[in-house]
Amino acid sequence: MLVTPSLTFVLFGSLREGVSVTDKASQLPGYLSDTFLHLDFGYAPKFHKPRGQVLLDTMPVDIALLIGSLVCGVAIGLAAGLVGGARRRSASDRALAVGSAIGMSMPVYWFSSIVLVLFAPQSGYLLQLPFLSWYGGYVPFDDSPLRWLQSLWVPWLVLAAPLAAMVYRMTRASLAEVASEEFIRTARAKGLRERIVVRRHALRAALSPVIGLVSVNVALLVTNVIVIERAFNLPGFFRVASIGQFNGLDDKEPHISLDDVQALIVEASLLIALTMFLADVLRAKLDPRARM
Repeated sequence: MLVTPSLTFVLFGSLREGVSVTDKASQLPGYLSDTFLHLDFGYAPKFHKPRGQVLLDTMPVDIALLIGSLVCGVAIGLAAGLVGGARRRSASDRALAVGSAIGMSMPVYWFSSIVLVLFAPQSGYLLQLPFLSWYGGYVPFDDSPLRWLQSLWVPWLVLAAPLAAMVYRMTRASLAEVASEEFIRTARAKGLRERIVVRRHALRAALSPVIGLVSVNVALLVTNVIVIERAFNLPGFFRVASIGQFNGLDDKEPHISLDDVQALIVEASLLIALTMFLADVLRAKLDPRARM
């Protein structure tokens, strides 16, 4: 969280201002104490408020997208991995393998476009499903929890698709790896049902690599959040930030606002760092070997 905004400030600032990296680095202590710690990224004329306040106002949408997609991706991937691990080389296992390949190779912007164009309530050409999310249909949770859920559940699933595919494959492989462990054979020898053996014993041992996989893919998930916010017109900070606007001193020399870039970098670093930290804590709790 500290290094990434600092590098952005020094490198981007030196390129934009035409000064050396050393001179820009000398301004870093003042930036960290005055701007970074206080979220003081200047004034946003488009919203008539400071950018730091815009960041705080829109961050709940980003957090909801990230957490919702993480929960959906892990839950779907674990459930599919349990089925595939228990029924290896069966028809259902092969179907899940094909589905996971599609989920990992399908771009999220293409998936979201297909949903909006063919099935969304306001724009579906093929079939307008009533409870699907649609473009610009976001409603805050305080106004209507049901409408809030309607506006986010499809983006959650779209974001979760690549993660669920990877979690499925890792879960299936991990279950196959721990199937020959002594504690699994002991549980079966005691007469426990296979379902209990898999869910209570094998799955717990297989969760550590799954959580590690989720942790290293958080950055990819945050990148996809940026795409989904624009696809569904969700009012998160990644969409409302004017990074793509030209705010030059005149029409002949436009430039991209470094304050917008810094605010985006700070939020992305915060979301990635906190999510990876929580994943590592959970992994260490489930697997003592991860603490070494």
